[in-house]
Amino acid sequence: MFPLAGKSYPTSAEELTTSIQSALADVLTFPKKGSGVTVDAPKYPAVKRLKVDLNGATVSAKEPPPQPKPTGKREPGIDVDHLEVIGKPIQYENSKVNFEVKGKGVTFEFAKDKKGHPLLVLSDAAEGNVDVNVTKADLQSLALAAANLAAKEHGVKIESVDLDLKSEGKRAVSADVRVKAKKMMVSGVLRVTGKLDVDDELKATVSDLACTGEGMIGTMVAGLVQPKLKSYNGKQVPLMAFSLGDLALRDLKIDAKNGLHVTASFGKGK
Repeated sequence: MFPLAGKSYPTSAEELTTSIQSALADVLTFPKKGSGVTVDAPKYPAVKRLKVDLNGATVSAKEPPPQPKPTGKREPGIDVDHLEVIGKPIQYENSKVNFEVKGKGVTFEFAKDKKGHPLLVLSDAAEGNVDVNVTKADLQSLALAAANLAAKEHGVKIESVDLDLKSEGKRAVSADVRVKAKKMMVSGVLRVTGKLDVDDELKATVSDLACTGEGMIGTMVAGLVQPKLKSYNGKQVPLMAFSLGDLALRDLKIDAKNGLHVTASFGKGK
């Protein structure tokens, strides 16, 4: 599903390109070159190829915007032979997410949200695949940035972060983060544990955050960090800047060996 700029539905390939690009620019900052929307449609609304290139884009909003929800009566939209939405990577705060959505025989309908803003809603597909990947290095960088932010005001230096992920069923991952901290000449170890649950919209929800310490410095920092962790419980992190609209994911798999790798299928294909 894509938000569309303006108040009316696009009536040509050129209008569709501009409408998608302008709406995305409200929440994403694009690099100067190489990203954008491509619509190949000599016989619009029949579209041979729709490609949305989000490579190198950055989420500009502090909080990810809620997914738009269509309401009321819909109108016929566009039929797309080949759909591709790619972001390698998209950056959100201190994390980078690589994702790719590909589909064939895709149908979109026009709709509006409760405020009257036009939407392009994915309503059917012959087949499609989703691939989302966050590397272990990026996850460790995110953990290091969060740890430094919490420790800096207390004169504590974070020296290193080691992250261990394990799959917990089909849609969840447990995380165990060991942080080495130092204040003046004294070192200690901080251990933070938690869980990520991935839903059908590919949002990861943080839960069960806890913190313990080893050594004098580790114990001291754990006492300071634990209250701050509470505010992160329930926080949602979008893994993909694209909603599948009416379609549900199937065959969702999570691989936590080298980071967080999520794959899934959608559409009528098996």
